[in-house]
Parts: sequence; C-alpha cells; structure tokens
Amino acid sequence: MDPDFDDVVSVEDLMALERRYAEQRQGGAVTRSCQFEYAWGLVRSPYGGDVRKGVALLQELLPKGTREEQRDYVFYLALGNYRLKEYERALEHVERLLGAEPQNPQGLRLRRRIRDSMKRDGLLGAAIVGGVALGVAGLAGLLGLAISRARH
Repeated sequence: MDPDFDDVVSVEDLMALERRYAEQRQGGAVTRSCQFEYAWGLVRSPYGGDVRKGVALLQELLPKGTREEQRDYVFYLALGNYRLKEYERALEHVERLLGAEPQNPQGLRLRRRIRDSMKRDGLLGAAIVGGVALGVAGLAGLLGLAISRARH
C-alpha cells in the first residue's frame, strides 16, 4: 500500500471540505485553494462518484492556476483517473507532469503503477475475451454435434 495513492480521506474531513466549499459557493466566489482542497478530498474518497466530481473540479481549475498550482492539479488529475481505472487519461496527465518535472518521484511512481495496472487489466481483459470465445466455440461444437446426431 502506498500512502500517496491508496489513502482515503475520512468522512469527517471530506464533510468539512464540502461545507467550506458550499459556503463559498453560496457567498458567490470560491477560491482556487478551497476548490482544490475539496477536489483533493473527493479524489481521495473511496466512492467513484466522489472521485469523478473531484476530477471535474480539477479540470475546471487547470487553466486558472499558477504553474505551481497546475503541477498539483495535474498530479491529482492523474491520481483521480487512476483510481477510476481510466488509465489512458491518468497516463496522459502523469506524462504531462513528468514533462515539466522529469525526476518527480511521485509522478514516476504513479506512472509505474498506472502502467502495471494497464498490463494487469489488459491481460485480465484478454483472458475474459479468450474465455468467452472458448465458451462460444464449445457451445457451437455441442450444438453441431446435437444436430448431427438428430439427423441420423
């Protein structure tokens, strides 16, 4: 388990971030830092819907941030997409981060993790497709055998 990628935010902390964000929205102006903190919490939620919402908030922030803020936005966009198993998007974001900071240790570890997951899920996907194809071929063979016997 890697705390940079696997930690989840506590319900209490996420609720506090959400309250602060809602208060600022009601007031008419949400600061970038408040939106980022809320998005950060959402990306670290164990619930996919929360993670998606966090990714959307980060996407909104990306063009508005300073260079340093954008580094954080891009990292958490990569992490959020990784947690959603949207590996291609996650890889695009982490590559963007590494383009600006080639030796970023978090980025390098996340890229390795994304690629490992892509390989693992790709093999799993191929195994599922292969199993389905084998099942269909077996069923067709049995059907053909049954039809052949019925004719004789």
